[in-house]
Amino acid sequence: MERLNLSLPLPYLSVNRDGRIVSYSALADEWFDLSTGHIKSLVDEESVNKLGRISSGQGQAPVKMELNMITKEKPLALFDVHLQWNPENRASMIFLPKDSSNEDLIEKLMNIQNRLASTDFELLEKKDELEHVLRRMDELSGPFIPLSDSLCMIPLFGDITADKINTISESCLQSVFRGNYEVVLFDLTAVGEVQTDGIDQFIQLVKTLNFMTGNVIKLIGIKPNLAKELNHHHLDQWVQFNHSLKEELSIYLQQ
Repeated sequence: MERLNLSLPLPYLSVNRDGRIVSYSALADEWFDLSTGHIKSLVDEESVNKLGRISSGQGQAPVKMELNMITKEKPLALFDVHLQWNPENRASMIFLPKDSSNEDLIEKLMNIQNRLASTDFELLEKKDELEHVLRRMDELSGPFIPLSDSLCMIPLFGDITADKINTISESCLQSVFRGNYEVVLFDLTAVGEVQTDGIDQFIQLVKTLNFMTGNVIKLIGIKPNLAKELNHHHLDQWVQFNHSLKEELSIYLQQ
């Protein structure tokens, strides 16, 4: 097995038709026991049968399924698994834990319950509404826009924070995977302040998209403050830069 020298925000495995693990990401090694070198050791019996049916199928279309996985922390944990076969009969697998959002909700509910004893209920309602509005604003600050069968754009608005990038990453990764897009444009013209943890999360997102599509990610409208931050990370192999969205789109309109 080969350990990939890539910093990906979700666990990644590459397996062959027999289920042997060919390569893996650092996060996959952190979450799963890969000592057997086989995907069967990571899933329950029902999930093994499901994987068997998919591995015997033909075609290279992306597949999404639910699998019960055996992790280092839990005997069984439910994951959304995005899988796609390549011409070399190797499947790229990205694992998204389904219960992570539930755990966040449980934690928030516990916090609210503890405060009910000493805080006015109406104030808590307003606080909950405000948190919902702030999360919704983050979601709207990075909409996914398909421009063609192979081209999509994600314009970012406002400050780049870790919370904002985390909020948009899941829907962005799923949309690119489902659509099988080849070119991903990030329009950064409307970006404001840049936080260090936010730019770290953004770079992880860009690297994951690069790995999924096999193509460099194109960044448009870089301002001096953002360019200064990005220059510290040596992204030449992952991204291309263009100052003008009009120039970039004209390339594809002429094709």
